[in-house]
Formats: sequence, structure tokens, C-alpha cells
Amino acid sequence: MTCGCGWEGAHPFPGASDPSPGVAAWAATVNSRTRILPVALLALAIGAFGLGTTETIVMGLLPQLSAGLHVSIAQAGLLVSGYAIGVTIASPLVAILTNSLSRRATLLLTMAIFIAGNACSALAPTYTSLMLARVLTSFSHGTFYGAASIMAAQVVPPARRAEALSLVYIGLTLAMILGVPMGTVVAQMTSWRMAFWLICAVGVLAWTTMWLWIPQDRASGPAIPLSAQFRAMLHPLVVTMMLVSMCTSSSMFTLFTYITPFLQTRSGFSTHAIDVILLMIGGGLCLGNLLGGKLADWKMLPSCAGLMAAVAIVQVLLVPGSLHPWICLVLLFLWGVFIYAPMAPLQTYVVACAGSAPNIAAVMNQSSFNFGNAVGAWAGSHIVDTHWSYGGLPVLSSCFAFIGFGLVGLAEYYVRRQAKKPREVVPHPLTSATHAVVAKPEQTLHPHA
Repeated sequence: MTCGCGWEGAHPFPGASDPSPGVAAWAATVNSRTRILPVALLALAIGAFGLGTTETIVMGLLPQLSAGLHVSIAQAGLLVSGYAIGVTIASPLVAILTNSLSRRATLLLTMAIFIAGNACSALAPTYTSLMLARVLTSFSHGTFYGAASIMAAQVVPPARRAEALSLVYIGLTLAMILGVPMGTVVAQMTSWRMAFWLICAVGVLAWTTMWLWIPQDRASGPAIPLSAQFRAMLHPLVVTMMLVSMCTSSSMFTLFTYITPFLQTRSGFSTHAIDVILLMIGGGLCLGNLLGGKLADWKMLPSCAGLMAAVAIVQVLLVPGSLHPWICLVLLFLWGVFIYAPMAPLQTYVVACAGSAPNIAAVMNQSSFNFGNAVGAWAGSHIVDTHWSYGGLPVLSSCFAFIGFGLVGLAEYYVRRQAKKPREVVPHPLTSATHAVVAKPEQTLHPHA
């Protein structure tokens, strides 16, 4: 995902302007030898690709998992919810437990958990054991993305931080475009277990490259007490935007979790045709990733509201449109563009709004996204078991998008109200010292809202 939100004065990448001496020296070397710049970022991108693939792979494996584990499609879909709930609950706890570690050590630890979890998934003999393995894998998710974002910003000059982050998070986008379809093809040709073994191999590659290429850095413990950081997370604007993140993700995963049976049942596409359609949707997600950064640079909140409205409209049109294959393809491509566009800007906006709690904000918003994944997959599982069946999924998905649209309006109200308040001295998010007059994040963000 690209994070090109350009909010001057905020610090969306905690620690980016305060690198450890080892990282600072390494970044200086990068300045003079730019050809080595992509190497560390490539290691992080491989990790992001692996995490993105394991998070979404179940969507393409539902028929195989249902048959192999002797459960219904709806029950197999709950494996997405299990992973997402694990991320929601575990991410803040893992972030606190790894707070005394360097970010390099945190990245290696979380990737080791990722490898172990996927190996357990491949070996799982029953549905319950696979669910537990998915939850174990989820422990690595939020903390890895938070540490990767910070490390990527540290190892490059300030003018190249957005570029660095886009290179890292392109791994997540490629997971949508290539990881899920490739995993689906592998499962069709062999078994669903082989798909998890391949993800495990990606994890081993990511761990090895990070061990070799990620520079040493200091421990990342915060100068601001955790209690103060959690209090900052209770600001109404921060809470509202995390709810927007949750609704965006719920809207996406209500439909995306069941996309294979949806296309088979509603549009009559064959299994092999669906593999190509997943690639097409992935292309839409990639385009949405680029579009979201551009729109957020222009006007963050109005753009987000417009995208949520567009998602809701497209999904309502999918109810009749999914019965006509060519119309369905056009609508699904547009859906991929609109649903993915707000994802990265929302993450950056929440971190910036949190001010003195950037580390916790990065992890908590990942938890919000993944709780939304769980809610969407869970709600969808109930819809497909009713008389609505798969035709009800776009309707439910559009409802989540409309709720998100209303919450963006509430966030706009908080921003305008905050902008009327005078500036005050606040702690800088990267040090324990109080710097000279620093605008509150909400005030800083207002010109771009």
C-alpha cells in the first residue's frame, strides 16, 4: 500500500526522524550508494507479501477446505474471522511485549511466528486445529506491519520515505494480485496443504533476507508512558477513524471472503475462470492503492467519503449485475478500485491523529482493520445460510460502506471543531521532551482534510 498522504507537521512514521546511530550510519551510506537502497526494503516487502497472502488465502480455498475438512462453506469462511480476531486481540499485546526489543529483532521474531503458524496450518488434521494454527499465525501480523513501516522510514533520507513505504506495502498489494490466485491454482492442482507450505517457504525467504539485509537498530521503547499513549487513543477523532477502518474492511471482506462461491453461484463462472477474475480484481486493488494516495494528498476526508459512497453504490448494483457475467466483471473491477483506495490513507491518518501515541495507533488501527475482516466474514457466513444466499452479500457489504460514509462525516465535524481551538504545547511523539509549540495532529491535518 502506498501512503502518500503528505501531512506536514505530523509524525505518521514514529522513529523515522530519530533513527538509532547504526541505522543513521546505514542511511548515510544509502545516500551515497543509492543502488543498495531497495535491498532492505525488498526484505520487508517479501514479508508483507507473505502476511498478505496468508491473511486472504482462505478466500480462494473455500471449496477445497470445505471438502477436505468436512465442513460447510460458511464454516470454512470463519477461518478468515479466526485470523482476523487473533490480529485484533493479539496485536496490541505483542506490541507491548516486544516494546523493549529493537525493530530488527521484532521483525525477525514476528516472521518466525509467521513461519511456525503456517507450518502448523499445513499439518492441521482437523478444522479446529487449523483454526488454532490460523490464530497463532495472526500473532505476527499487526506488530510486523508497524515495525516494517518504521524501519522502512528510518533507512532512507526523509525525501524518500513515501517511496520506501510504497515499496514495502506493494508486497501486500501483490499478495492480492498474485498470492491468492497462485495459492488457489496450487490447491486445485495438489491440495490446500501445499498452499500453506508455499506460504511457509515465503516466510523462510523473508526471515533470511531480513537477517541479512535489515540493519541493526536500538531498542524501540517509547519515551512516553504506555498509559499516556492509550489515553491519546481515546480522542474522538482517533476512535471515529478507527471505526471507519473497521467498516471499510468489513465491507470488503463480507463479499471477498466468499468471492469464489459467489461467482460460481451467481454468475456461473468456472473454477479456472475465477482464477483469472481474481487477478483482474487484484489489478483493481492495485489501481485503487495508487488512486487512494493521490486523492488523500488532495483532500483526505472528502475523498474517503466519496470512495465509501462509490463502494456502496457499486455493491448495490452487483445484486442484479452479478447475474450477467460481463456486467459482473466490470462492477467487480470498479469495486476493487474503490474498496482498496482508502486503506493506506486511513492507516496513515489515524497514526498522525494519535499524536503522542504513534506506535500504539499503528497497531490498533491494524486491529481495527482485522476486526472488520472478522465481522465481514462472520456476517457473510450468516447471509449465505439464509434464503438470501450469495445474492445478499453485496447488500450487506453496501450497508457497512454506508455506515463508514456516515462516520467520515462525523470525523469531519471533529476536525473542524478541533481547528477552532488554539494551539498548545504538546509532547513530541518521538521524545520525552516537550518541544516548542507543536500543532496538535488534528490541527495539522485540517488543511488537507
